[in-house]
Amino acid sequence: MPLTKPVSSIMTLNPVVANQFHNFSQVLRLFSEFPVHHLPIVDGNNHLIGIVSSNDLPKVFRELCDRKEKVTMDFDAIDKVLNIKDIMTANPISVSSIDTIGTAVKIFAEKKFMALPVVDNGVMVGILSVKDVIGYIA
Repeated sequence: MPLTKPVSSIMTLNPVVANQFHNFSQVLRLFSEFPVHHLPIVDGNNHLIGIVSSNDLPKVFRELCDRKEKVTMDFDAIDKVLNIKDIMTANPISVSSIDTIGTAVKIFAEKKFMALPVVDNGVMVGILSVKDVIGYIA
């Protein structure tokens, strides 16, 4: 399989996203309702501003336990003290839809990422995962 094909040929179009105003419980709900492991965070113009991985979620509970001011572990309490911006990785590395699959593979290998947002002209257009690449190669 040629790795010179564009990312657009295997990326997931219209991925599930959250916006900067979602709270922690809403993000959890998106992860539980949809079969995703990475949730791009966009602004009102669909510009990528961050990403949350399902691996980031347990860290939230550890950080809450380590706080001097204890927070009860119910969603209402957590939503009051956490903002999506506290959870997400801001300004994540992304690829464009015309980048090659090989370019994405190099990023996956070097950075140990499992997914990359696909952004064209600042606008989120898709997401590419390692699973997409493996499916293409297989």
